[in-house]
Amino acid sequence: MAEQTSSPSLSILSLPIELVYKILGNLDDYTILCSIRDSCKKFNDIIDVYPRYRTITTLNLDANNIGAEGASYLASALSCNTTLTILDLNGNNIGDKGTRYLANALKRNQTLISLNLTNNKIGADGIHHMANALHTNMTLTTLNLSGNEIGDWGAIYLANTLKNNKTLSILDISGNKIQSKGAQHLAEALQTNTVISIFCSLNNIGKVGVQCLAEAIADNETLTTLNLSSNKITREGAEYLARALHSNKTLTTLNLLNNQIKDEGVKYLADALRTNATLTNLDLSGNKIASKGARFLCDALQKNTTLATLTLPSDYPASNNVGDDGVRYLINALRNNNSFTTLDLSSNKITKTGVRYISDALKTNTKIIILNLDYNIISVEGGMYLSNTLRHNTTLTELNLICGQIEDEGTRYLADVLRNHTTLTTLNLENNAITAVGAQYLSNALRDNTILTKLDVSFNTIGNHGVHYLADTLQTNNTLSILDLVNNDIGDEGAQHLANGLRNTTAITEINLVKTQIGAKGAQYLLDALGNNTTLIKLNLLSLASTAHGLRPPMLELHDHMRQMNASMRYFQTRSEQAQDQVDASADDTIL
Repeated sequence: MAEQTSSPSLSILSLPIELVYKILGNLDDYTILCSIRDSCKKFNDIIDVYPRYRTITTLNLDANNIGAEGASYLASALSCNTTLTILDLNGNNIGDKGTRYLANALKRNQTLISLNLTNNKIGADGIHHMANALHTNMTLTTLNLSGNEIGDWGAIYLANTLKNNKTLSILDISGNKIQSKGAQHLAEALQTNTVISIFCSLNNIGKVGVQCLAEAIADNETLTTLNLSSNKITREGAEYLARALHSNKTLTTLNLLNNQIKDEGVKYLADALRTNATLTNLDLSGNKIASKGARFLCDALQKNTTLATLTLPSDYPASNNVGDDGVRYLINALRNNNSFTTLDLSSNKITKTGVRYISDALKTNTKIIILNLDYNIISVEGGMYLSNTLRHNTTLTELNLICGQIEDEGTRYLADVLRNHTTLTTLNLENNAITAVGAQYLSNALRDNTILTKLDVSFNTIGNHGVHYLADTLQTNNTLSILDLVNNDIGDEGAQHLANGLRNTTAITEINLVKTQIGAKGAQYLLDALGNNTTLIKLNLLSLASTAHGLRPPMLELHDHMRQMNASMRYFQTRSEQAQDQVDASADDTIL
């Protein structure tokens, strides 16, 4: 007589419910949703009351390559699921076929509110299916379709849907090869649709497309965010948008990053800012704006009372070059402007002269809370000007000086004022030629400072001695929570100092040690210290220089330790677990 065997599901169902729950606890959310549930009715009954299943509201499958087949399993789950509200399928190669499965599910699903389908090779056909679903779906509010090459036809399908759909509020169609024809149809939809945010960057809508959108938003009463970065918009496009801003009463954020507006286009936008009373965020990064354009903005800001954030970095192909003269114009406006809170002038060829203009203005300005001067030539003298400003300024909370060439001496000026400063919470000194001497200045300041929560000294050369100074401070400082030490010539000795600091710290939650020379011995120091630490939630040790053979055991122990401390939040980041599993413990190569 043939031997009878039970099916796997029946074998599991014969176990006590506590053991079934334990088995489920070792499965990921995707497996529970798409493979286990619906295998049989009794299993459904168990899973429906399983606490974790009932609280699955977010599913992130970023870059899991589930393909169309995986999308079909998800679609089946979505058809009856009543808990999932956020689904991220970025980079899963589901194609138009997988999109059709999901679209059919959306016609029935009544709980999903956010869907991310970025980089899935959906194409116009896939968008056609999704657009049809949105005719009946009344719950989805956020849809990200960026990087799917939907083209003008895909934009047309979406536009036709937007004329009737009144629930979708955030739509991202960036990087989809949409040109003027697609933009024209989207503009027509905006005349009646209630969407509040459209992200249409990295397309090629050009002059005609911008004109159509500008005419649509002139009278639109719901749109608050419009992102048209990287769309080859020129002076004429800026003129169209400026006309719309004269009459629009709802738009608060306009992103024109990396276009070709130049000084002439800025003039039109500046004229609109004189009368516009709603725009609060304007990004003009990478538009070949020079001091002349800065002067136009300066004149407008003398009268504008709503713009809070102006972004003018130049780290894009069409670089800005505001320079010291442009800074002087802008600062004159800031002396009397009471709405500005964020000023980003990174990569604008500003020297110590421009820094002095900014510093003088900030002594009396009581509104700016974030100042970004990354990739300018601040120098030691500029560091001194900024320190003098901080002695008087009581509103600035974030200061970014990446690649500012302030060196140890400039760090000393800033550290001296940090001792008693009462508002600065974030200081970024990445790549400023700071050595152990500068680290000692900062360490001394942190013994008295009770406000700073984030310090970035990455890409300097503080070495083991510099870490020693900072680690000693961690034992007494009760506010610093994030410390970035990337690429600082730190080895096992430095790891030992840091471990000593971690044993007694009560505030630090995140340490970044990427690109160090910490080996197995250093990893063991850190592991031992974590036995007493109760605050650290992130320890990043990517790109360690030690060999896989010497590093793997303590790294795995550290990984397990961090996971056990808090499985939902604490993690030890070395490399993806899949890649880690592929490391041969006997290999003698470098972990990247």
